[in-house]
Amino acid sequence: MSTPSPQESTPHEPGADAERPLGRVAVVGAPERLVVRMDGEIDDELRLDLDDAAAEVGRRHRRDAVPVHVDATGVTFMDSTGAAFLARLAVAVRPARVTVHPSQPVAFLMDLTRLADVLDVAPGTPDAF
Repeated sequence: MSTPSPQESTPHEPGADAERPLGRVAVVGAPERLVVRMDGEIDDELRLDLDDAAAEVGRRHRRDAVPVHVDATGVTFMDSTGAAFLARLAVAVRPARVTVHPSQPVAFLMDLTRLADVLDVAPGTPDAF
């Protein structure tokens, strides 16, 4: 079994990895924007990775003043930990706004929590932006 990268989370229950997709978060920089890529299940097991990603986005946005996009099209599940992460991103880039490209579960959670009031929502895949 290979060791997960620092941006991956592994389930705590034995054998759970066969049943549950790993959650991942990564910040990818480009000259014209920052992209936060999220995949799999975004929950409390990723808390430290999400904290690191939020801090990195805040630092890089302050330094480079580039737009921030969140590619959440590959997210299969997101709980309140993920919602809190999106809210932290919104605060980190104020007065600019974060653009989220959500999967259906993320769009549902954003609607339920009214995160769309503080984040821009853009349909489509990463190729669309």
